[in-house]
Amino acid sequence: MKKFLSVSILVLVLISGQTSAGQLVITEGSRPFYNIVVEETADSNTLSAASVLKESIFRMTGCWLQIEHLPAKKMKSLFIGSNWLQGKPVYQELLTLSGEGFYLHSENGNYYLAGKQSTGDLYAVYTMLESCGFLQFSAREAWYPPTFKLVLEEISQGYQPDFRFRHAHFPDKDSPGFCIPSKTHSMDDWGLFVHTFQKLCPPDLYFDQHPEYFSLVNNRRIRDGQLCLSNPAVISLLGDNLRKEMAGKPECEYWSVSQNDCINYCECEHCQALYDKYGSVSGAYIEMVNKIAREFPDKQISTLAYQFTRSAPKNIVPDPNVNIMFCSIECNRSQPLASDPRSRDFVRDMKDWAALTHNIFMWDYVVQFKTYTCPFPNFGVLQQNIQFFHQYSVPMMFQQGSGSSWSDFSEYKQSLIAHLLWDTGLDEPAFRQKFFNAFYGAAAPAMLKYFNMIQEEMNARADERHLDIYGYPVMYANWFLKPELLISYKALMDEAEGLVSRDPERLKRVLRQRCSVDFACLDVALNVNDPILSFYNQRNEGLEVNPEMTLLLDRFVENCKTTGILSIDENGYTPEQYRTQTLNIVSMALKPNKAALKSISSLTPYSPLYDVGGAKALTDGLFGGQHFRLNWLGYQGNDMELLFDFGHTETFSKLETNFFLDLVSWIFLPLQVKIEVSDDNQAFRQVYLQDIAELARNNGQKPVHFAFGFPETNARYMKLTAISRKTCPDWHRGAGQPSWIFLDEVVVE
Repeated sequence: MKKFLSVSILVLVLISGQTSAGQLVITEGSRPFYNIVVEETADSNTLSAASVLKESIFRMTGCWLQIEHLPAKKMKSLFIGSNWLQGKPVYQELLTLSGEGFYLHSENGNYYLAGKQSTGDLYAVYTMLESCGFLQFSAREAWYPPTFKLVLEEISQGYQPDFRFRHAHFPDKDSPGFCIPSKTHSMDDWGLFVHTFQKLCPPDLYFDQHPEYFSLVNNRRIRDGQLCLSNPAVISLLGDNLRKEMAGKPECEYWSVSQNDCINYCECEHCQALYDKYGSVSGAYIEMVNKIAREFPDKQISTLAYQFTRSAPKNIVPDPNVNIMFCSIECNRSQPLASDPRSRDFVRDMKDWAALTHNIFMWDYVVQFKTYTCPFPNFGVLQQNIQFFHQYSVPMMFQQGSGSSWSDFSEYKQSLIAHLLWDTGLDEPAFRQKFFNAFYGAAAPAMLKYFNMIQEEMNARADERHLDIYGYPVMYANWFLKPELLISYKALMDEAEGLVSRDPERLKRVLRQRCSVDFACLDVALNVNDPILSFYNQRNEGLEVNPEMTLLLDRFVENCKTTGILSIDENGYTPEQYRTQTLNIVSMALKPNKAALKSISSLTPYSPLYDVGGAKALTDGLFGGQHFRLNWLGYQGNDMELLFDFGHTETFSKLETNFFLDLVSWIFLPLQVKIEVSDDNQAFRQVYLQDIAELARNNGQKPVHFAFGFPETNARYMKLTAISRKTCPDWHRGAGQPSWIFLDEVVVE
């Protein structure tokens, strides 16, 4: 944020007494010394600014200021609106600011809050209020610090934002109750937003009659991919259908014509020629969007620089009304982009795009999407990354948080980001202290200690570990979520609860944040064999559930319910569903398992890409989690054939296990499962065979439980075979490519 003609800053005096020279006493006790003055013909923004100022001062002081249309002879004035500055030298300074800029100016005992445009009048009021300790936590919660004597210092200072467009994508992303006080924007000016090929050229309408419109991948046209951008008919169709969309929302300026959320770009010889011509796949996309943008010179046509189109092209420049939506989805979050060697390619791409255009919409990712309730200590990089984008003159910032859902420290994160997008030079430690004091009250010291501790633990190995936006707590169980650290974090949450036990609103905030710590404890206890934090207790007769963990599970679900946490990941997975899944795993783990820790070998090669220690992961007592990277053994493009050696003859009649299903990640259920047994590991006899029905194509991501029962059998050896489809089917976006099957713990009874 640029500041101009700085004379002094605003301060709040919380005690009565003599006022020094240069200070303006606004109220003292129940007595006002100022009126609020706004022009009678002012627009709704300016009138709203006056009402906000009146209401806010009352909440802080208990004193009502009158709103007038002309200054009173016996009262000093808080003038709102730029018209009151006309004729003064500072008015010319105001006119040099950007459209959302504003001035705070005092003169002859009066105080002026003036936006270049009327929105700036509101921003001026909220900036003045923040200097008095006010904070907007969310659309529904704000802090008005009580004071006996409200004093402002004289000032003459201009403000303008560091980014023209500012969006913090958290629960209050589109609410005026948060956006206006925090000076952020909603997405109301977008007619179509991101991944719009499927909207503008839907395969259900066009693929059967015009497969040539769609990507050629592995010598076949596929419906679930991108478009063939070397085909002139495709460009015409996109333009025609975009024009129809615009007719329904003529007021919108920004329209996305952009790739679908997958890879599978066209490999035909004509598209390949474009890639070669421009030195990057993105070149074909820029050529496409330039052609469309020329049909709509009064609109901004946006396209993605994302995954396979992230690198900038050569020999072509985006047209002036082409907006580049540049995305950081692959980047590590443990270190700042500019200094992290792992982000070197991303930094190069940022520089290359900035050399081509300044019409860039930066899409940055700032939460953990697979587990919103997992601790995610990326606060140390937020400011530096935002400063990095500002360095390259990026005008538009979209910080993707948890959308409509709560996530770890999301109240603080959305507020911090909003302030950084206005002023990249914000004193973040001071802002953090101010926010925590106001938000958590007496619990602030304990909450700050936790915040700083987990951030420091993450920083200690930030140069060697990857902080992933698609992570789970167990992935950090030997880093900042070690069991011994989690126990310390729980103790700090206990302390924080006790400090606000008689403050219901702040207690609720502590309990909400506690859900993040409790969730991490549950996930690590369930998926790591650590004696100091485990879901199970070992007894002579076997495992038994740790009652403290079931109580913690119940408390987590109840706290989520009472504090408004409805989902714990980006797909809407609920706390109740998590409890059900967890209890199912615990139930399976407690069953007497004749395969537990027994010899097991894989007769077909498993994939080394997701290392869980090989086939022994299927008998180690650790069950798979909600993602295929968590204790699941994967096979790519081949069948799974496992051999169990019980060490002696065993009697059994049932096998239970889970297969993982995630079609987006090319993970299918097996086509068939077969169980065979043997006494000598030579001659095998079949005891079970089942064909697996194919589930719906839009079934999400989940473990699928199977229980295979068969007549009681006596054998030392058992062979479990899962027949894979080996390649993705014709209807799938990965058609013809190797498919996967994933298996977790095998329980034999």
